Amino acid sequence: MSALTYRFYDSRPAWIDGTSQFANLVKSHLRPEYRILDLGAGSGKEGSINFRGAIRAVVGIDCDCSIQDNATIDHGVRGLAQALPFRSESFEMVISDWAVEHFAQPAAIASEVFRVLKSSGLFAFRTGNIRHYSYALASVTPHWFHELVANRARGLPPDKNAPFPTHYRMNTRRAVRQCLSRVGFTEQQLLMVEPEPSYLMFSVPSFLMGVTYERFVNRIRALEGFRACILGCFRKPEVPKNGN
Repeated sequence: MSALTYRFYDSRPAWIDGTSQFANLVKSHLRPEYRILDLGAGSGKEGSINFRGAIRAVVGIDCDCSIQDNATIDHGVRGLAQALPFRSESFEMVISDWAVEHFAQPAAIASEVFRVLKSSGLFAFRTGNIRHYSYALASVTPHWFHELVANRARGLPPDKNAPFPTHYRMNTRRAVRQCLSRVGFTEQQLLMVEPEPSYLMFSVPSFLMGVTYERFVNRIRALEGFRACILGCFRKPEVPKNGN
């Protein structure tokens, strides 16, 4: 499979994988003095984006105890996204990589993100688009099926490293804009991205079908709404000092 990945993706000078695209989006807004919150940081598995050392501090939060094993953060906190245990205006940026799809209460979480961000702070995230075939299927299949497919794609037994339940309640461009604008965020960037079909690498036929789809939706602009990933960057409006 690595040979096919190289042939269709890694050998193309202009190709940028999905993780690098999200990392570049975040980096374009980072400053050395920033303190950022990684929402749903998890265990910091191999391949996770890592800004530790490039900025003032990276604080991670997750409901799972594996947060204590995350080497990509400076401080790990076990807690809930809908009740963040931080003071208001604590961070210049909040990032969330593959966590939005797990939010059962996205409006409540968006409000909490808004609260802990400083004036003019940014919320950057990557999540799946439910109009993409993979997430459309995931939204109508039971959790045990997600466990089976996710671990098969990673070469793991069905009962190992089970994925968290998904809800897909803020997983279209329209849903993202509605939810975040109601809280008070303003849109900076909202990108639709179809990366390499890594989730279909469990067999050659499935991978080639994924490549065909990727080429199709990336070539035709009118079909961007069917690309797999939503990359967003939204800003908390600047609050005038001293009421001015």
